[in-house]
Amino acid sequence: MEKGQGGPVVELYGNRRAVVDGCDGIVDYDQEKVVLRAGRLTLEIQGEGLRLTRLTESSAVIQGRIHQVSYVYGERG
Repeated sequence: MEKGQGGPVVELYGNRRAVVDGCDGIVDYDQEKVVLRAGRLTLEIQGEGLRLTRLTESSAVIQGRIHQVSYVYGERG
């Protein structure tokens, strides 16, 4: 599958950095979780000391100690 087809592309650099391409915006954000909207998907990154170090219209960079990455279809709430 080519980059950008079928949902967001997540690149993990160890457990300390995640680069997400193809996200539409932030749903929730604190030091223990970052929740991003990506079309019909919701992407949740959980961990400790998480920081959103870069945000553009379609990408985000999260740094900290990443414990888990989860995809959820449909709306959260």
